[in-house]
Amino acid sequence: MRVLIATDSWTGLRSRQVGTALARAWAGLGDEVAVIPMGTAGAGFRQAFEDLREAAGLDILAPSLPDAGADRWTTGSEPLGRLLAGLPADGARVVIELSRAPWRDGGRGMVEYLRSRTGREGRQGRARLPIVVTTAEQAGLELTGLRGVVSLEGRAEQMDPARMLALDQALCDWAEELTGDPEAGTVPGSGALGGIGLAVSALGGQVTTGPRLLLDLADARRTVSRADLVVTGCEHLDFQTLGGEVVTQVLKLAEPLGVPVIAVPLTSEVSARELRQAGLEAAAPLDGGPVDGAADMVAVTAAAGPVARTWHWGAGGTSFPTPLTLGADETESRPAPTDPSRRRAPSPEMIRGPFDHQWSRPI
Repeated sequence: MRVLIATDSWTGLRSRQVGTALARAWAGLGDEVAVIPMGTAGAGFRQAFEDLREAAGLDILAPSLPDAGADRWTTGSEPLGRLLAGLPADGARVVIELSRAPWRDGGRGMVEYLRSRTGREGRQGRARLPIVVTTAEQAGLELTGLRGVVSLEGRAEQMDPARMLALDQALCDWAEELTGDPEAGTVPGSGALGGIGLAVSALGGQVTTGPRLLLDLADARRTVSRADLVVTGCEHLDFQTLGGEVVTQVLKLAEPLGVPVIAVPLTSEVSARELRQAGLEAAAPLDGGPVDGAADMVAVTAAAGPVARTWHWGAGGTSFPTPLTLGADETESRPAPTDPSRRRAPSPEMIRGPFDHQWSRPI
């Protein structure tokens, strides 16, 4: 059978290490395994990005920004404009990792600085506009209106209603000036990072989350369509967060393709019913404490052994219907998961899956 593993990092182990440790449990049964390193903005994304072979050719920046606090309503995003203006015009496309921003100006400072220095708002500059990676919470924010940043944050800090209306109207006017669309500020994602989402998107850039970008770079949809099982995971699985962005994004990718997904966390508080409601076939917690470095990869593999044997299409294991049909661009027929001709011994250094891409590196 074919198993794709895309799990979050754990304390003491980066995603690539967790994925490889889990992969060895399935590969020991003769299964074909591939691993995609995963991470979220501000929590493992940079490590996963550097471990992903398909990310080669992209530069990554994680600028350090001050915490403006109450001044965020008057602080401009010019520093980000300065950063972009300083990038080589003919260099690789840049990924900027930002989990928060100290401004709420709708990206106006950034845009105006670029206009004054580089003219990068024009068509000729779009190739160098960044891919901005932020958290899922930020990536879904609206800029204006009742669900906009002024409404949400202003009410939380008990801002004067008149000031809230004035700030929101200023952002509405800016969004229309920048895009020509009076409703641009109500688009989900426009409020990301204080409005950088609006500005970057309007100028031809992209705002996304860490898990979404990593899966896109790895062409994971095509690989998931060829997999018999997807394994994801996190340190702690609870119903409120469902393991965070990584588990949620992996589920969004696999569910439409009909590929079963299980979670292998360290601990879990989610019932079987809640798991199925969320789209997970099962959770198999390893019930371990914090791990400490590569030495514990052996322990993770050993603990995952019973899970792999349960979720292995063979004698005594879970059985599922006939594997999904391959996409139109696939030319080979996928063998039945139990076909012994497809079994292979795992490498001692790493798991090498026979998919189109190799994600793991030696550890």
